[in-house]
Amino acid sequence: MNKSITVLNLFNFIPLNNKEKEIFDFDNDIINEFKTNLDKGMFYLGGFLKMSNDDYINIDSIKQVREMSKIREIEYGGPCNSFEANSIINHERKLRIIENMLLKYNIIMELREKN
Repeated sequence: MNKSITVLNLFNFIPLNNKEKEIFDFDNDIINEFKTNLDKGMFYLGGFLKMSNDDYINIDSIKQVREMSKIREIEYGGPCNSFEANSIINHERKLRIIENMLLKYNIIMELREKN
């Protein structure tokens, strides 16, 4: 399943019961960090794909960003200094978190559809 959800709704998603809470078990500090970026009106998914609160996001968005990252590395090579390397690592970490949020959101939506 590859459901789409707006960026804002993903970060404001609230599990309805204990089972959903067990699945969607993200630290509020992480979610608040994403919300802080959204308060500015937009953010760059993985450092590449500009997104606003109302843009829809799904697993295909993650794949698109990973492909953009590969192309950039081929065209320009790796990071030129430690600041750039740190930025790349930080964006990849956040991308993995968002990917996990989407995967777990999809699991919950599948469970809701069955009930």
